[in-house]
Amino acid sequence: MIDVSKLDPVFFCGHRASGGGMYMGIFDFHPELLVYPHECKFFQLFYPLVEIKKLKPNDKINQIIDFNFKFLKSGFFDVCKADKTYFNFEKFIKKFEIEAKKKDNWQNYLRAIFQAYLETTPQRTDKLKYFMERTSSTEIYAAEIFKKLPNAKFIHNIRDPRDNYASMKSRWEKKLKHLSDSDSLGALRQTCIMRGRLGIDVGIVNQKIWGKKKYLFTKYDDMVANTDKELKKISNFLKINPKNFNKIPTFCGLPWPGNNFDDKDFKTVSKSQSGAWKKRITREEAALMEFHFKDVFEFFNYKLYFSDNERADAAREHYKWLNYESKWKADFSLSTKAKW
Repeated sequence: MIDVSKLDPVFFCGHRASGGGMYMGIFDFHPELLVYPHECKFFQLFYPLVEIKKLKPNDKINQIIDFNFKFLKSGFFDVCKADKTYFNFEKFIKKFEIEAKKKDNWQNYLRAIFQAYLETTPQRTDKLKYFMERTSSTEIYAAEIFKKLPNAKFIHNIRDPRDNYASMKSRWEKKLKHLSDSDSLGALRQTCIMRGRLGIDVGIVNQKIWGKKKYLFTKYDDMVANTDKELKKISNFLKINPKNFNKIPTFCGLPWPGNNFDDKDFKTVSKSQSGAWKKRITREEAALMEFHFKDVFEFFNYKLYFSDNERADAAREHYKWLNYESKWKADFSLSTKAKW
């Protein structure tokens, strides 16, 4: 059996709702890639959270089982309707527990997840070169990851910020409004501006620090427009065979319907959502994204649509919500106590 620590790690990152699920579905079952299905969320639900909370080792193990693995289980048995003999989830959990107890550090817990997955997956494993993890915004922890895992590589996905916000908005009613940072549409716009912008800015700096051989940008818009070309670029980066990708996204080899919230069933790569922001969000919302991401548009060659006046108007109106209605609003009741 292969020791997963002999494989080099690849971290797929980028802002949420930017198309990462589609990428992982395409990467799935490539003979040189051990891809954890859909999203592992390791750098969101586990690290650095368990260090901040100062959890004990057994509690750390339970944190992963109770929170991270519930998404994997749901993907197999709720979404893909897998037979329980296809992926032995109990065996996976037991193997993870054994491996996780070997060392109390985040890199061992990550290794334990992939060792357990490697020994449970029906995928052939004799030609593997990498294991691939996906968490939205992992780019923020790149320096810590490279320090512990110097052979790591990053693939950072970028999507037109207008379409990225449109995708988030489509998920708001059913999902995102139940999260504390996006409990209103104003808050959803603000988190897209704050977190989305932070991730891109950090990613650009990461590539400058570690270079293009370690840190690659891919654009969702390019992937759906010319899938073969973008997969060849990624293959050159990883030095793997581009002919072994299956362009019909899967989840551990099972048909995957996608993570779309507009009731569209995507069984293959589709460019229908690229540039669809004009129909999915308001002009003011789109202009707001252009205002806050203007230099990102220029850096990644996205075309601006609105005038400076329209972008400034949208930013001003959003600021009214931010400063007078949001949870971050200024407390003007104290203004009379201010000393000049």
